[in-house]
Amino acid sequence: MCEDAANHLPLCKILCMRILTFLILLCFALPLTSQSSLSATGSQKSTTEVKFATIHYLVRPPLAIKSEATGTAMPKGIESEIFMQFVTWMKETKNIGIKVTWKAHTDFDQFYKSVREGDALTLGFGNVTITERRKQEVAFSPAYLNNVSVFITDGSVPTITSDAQISESLKELNGVSSAGSTHAGYMADLKRTFTPAMTLEFVGDQNNIPRKILTKPGYCGYVDIITYWNFIKETKGYLKMHRHLSKEHESIGFVMPKSGEMEPFINEFFESGFGFTSTKKYREILEAYLGYEIISTVEVN
Repeated sequence: MCEDAANHLPLCKILCMRILTFLILLCFALPLTSQSSLSATGSQKSTTEVKFATIHYLVRPPLAIKSEATGTAMPKGIESEIFMQFVTWMKETKNIGIKVTWKAHTDFDQFYKSVREGDALTLGFGNVTITERRKQEVAFSPAYLNNVSVFITDGSVPTITSDAQISESLKELNGVSSAGSTHAGYMADLKRTFTPAMTLEFVGDQNNIPRKILTKPGYCGYVDIITYWNFIKETKGYLKMHRHLSKEHESIGFVMPKSGEMEPFINEFFESGFGFTSTKKYREILEAYLGYEIISTVEVN
């Protein structure tokens, strides 16, 4: 018995050493296998990067509707909802979270200057028309709305259907426009070409243009078609749109400083795949705030 045990002792030692070695290797191998599997399946994500952005917006229902008197909370409206779709896309595709400080404006000039002179994480929306002149000063996203600038008067002014009627129809009227807007340029061109005696007045908020024309006859001016649509939907009174003087084929985009960090991301958001404006979500946003009679005019296809 003792002799057999002595004969088998080296074999026992060898088996024990092999088992011990296997267990040690197994302990090291399991964590490595688990980590490799998580990486391969993509279930292990890195920590989300956070960027702190300042968003300036022009209060202009239904595009941007200030939700609090301070204007520091996220507004409702078409433009803010499109922007929040971008925020979601950044989190899901780039693993970048965006924390926003909201700043409301009612004066276009002030709004535009705040964005133009903002830091690299500044962005603005205010139904801003994309123009070649502005492209020299700021950066734009791809268009998310089309626009028509419509010329309006009170209902007593004869409908203008040709250039030959402009001078006579407008000879007793004063012009009103939003300072710094493309509409101010349209009114200056109209005055120079057809009505040199016309006096031009300026307001900060485009929403005040149809209100002034309606409550104080003797004025005329340009407004964005969504502004006009929203005003006549909510206000009783006879305003007239003179289609002959409409300015069509305008495009609206987000505006950023020339040095903005968000530009390449927001371009990819709008342009990747078939583009954001081809999605069901884009159409749902428009339908939530606009009527059928205007959606086909402003939607980007």
